[in-house]
Amino acid sequence: MKDSTKKAQMRRFYECLKERPMTTKMASVKSGIQRCNLTRYVADFEKRGIITVVEEKKCEITKHKAKYYSTDPKYFKPKVQSSLFPNKSNSGVLER
Repeated sequence: MKDSTKKAQMRRFYECLKERPMTTKMASVKSGIQRCNLTRYVADFEKRGIITVVEEKKCEITKHKAKYYSTDPKYFKPKVQSSLFPNKSNSGVLER
């Protein structure tokens, strides 16, 4: 596959998942991109932190349990700050 084709498919898949959460099968039917390619793109998006699993339930097409993915930022969990260096209010150190 040409690099330009791959990038175009990844962009189309990303935008597809931004519309609403869906499984790779649902996205494949909507976008016309082969499901095996979408599975690879999910792995790439996960490494880059631009995709999240919204829920696991029956796919609307296959009726099997599947992960519903999204690239919409509203579905991402807020990042938790490390407690290695707590802020002053909860540090447990008495201030003078």
